[in-house]
Amino acid sequence: MKRPAVFFDRDNTLIVSDGYLGDPTKVVLIDGAADAVARARRLGYATVIFSNQSGVARGLFGEDDVRAVNARLDELLQERLADAVVDRHEFCPYHPQAQVEEYRRESDLRKPNPGMIYAASQALALDLSRSWVIGDAPRDIEAGAAAGCRTILFRDPKVPESPATNEPMLVQPETVVSSLKEAMDYIESDPPRPPMARVAPTPRRPSPPPSPGVPGEGGSSLAKLESVAEEILRELRRQAQHAEPEFSVTKLLGGMAQVGSIAIVFLAYLDRNDTHLLGGLLLFAVWLQCLTIALMVMGRQK
Repeated sequence: MKRPAVFFDRDNTLIVSDGYLGDPTKVVLIDGAADAVARARRLGYATVIFSNQSGVARGLFGEDDVRAVNARLDELLQERLADAVVDRHEFCPYHPQAQVEEYRRESDLRKPNPGMIYAASQALALDLSRSWVIGDAPRDIEAGAAAGCRTILFRDPKVPESPATNEPMLVQPETVVSSLKEAMDYIESDPPRPPMARVAPTPRRPSPPPSPGVPGEGGSSLAKLESVAEEILRELRRQAQHAEPEFSVTKLLGGMAQVGSIAIVFLAYLDRNDTHLLGGLLLFAVWLQCLTIALMVMGRQK
């Protein structure tokens, strides 16, 4: 039978960090870190640390430095409690704007993607549906929810907030705690699982809403997108009726952008059942229409 796990974020969850910690001599445990790891194991959970390490991509330190910090973390945990053992470390050194070319790419491992959770699950044969994620940043919660784990947002008031903690909270955690003891108390109480994660209304990146006809926020979002599409079509017809006959390069470019906008709206209409694609196409059509208007204004000013 597969066992569940507790996935801990590393920086500002188990150790104090400014986000770019590559020196093992500077590792300092968060209060209650050893107790939380040991307690998770006593409750029958595997323990996994998963961490974005963009300092590698930025050229601030190397992967070996990350492993050295992780090794020092393991030492400090077991100095406090012998059974505070981490079963596996996962980290992502990649970043799409990396200074080091070797690490400049998108990666499923990088939170808020759930790749590190999946990698640990395969290596340790974990049951993610009974697993938990504890982290201090919205991306930790997003990654956990995407992998089907239950999530706890941890904010230690004694630790300065990092830039990651100020990102938009797109997926609400199951609970918010101010200490690791509170987090483990909540896990041990084994409360009933909420029926679904609550998603904030303005996502950082597109996510597919429910299909048309299904009640809820997804249907409402689709109706709004269709309304926007109708407004775009009306504006295109109005501009076509009042087009000026004089020729100019800006007007030509504006006409091309307008044709492109019409084509994309038509394509969106054909693919209206694919709500994920629909949203992206309509947003692109809106952008093209804004470009059309700007070019037309420039043409009138000549």
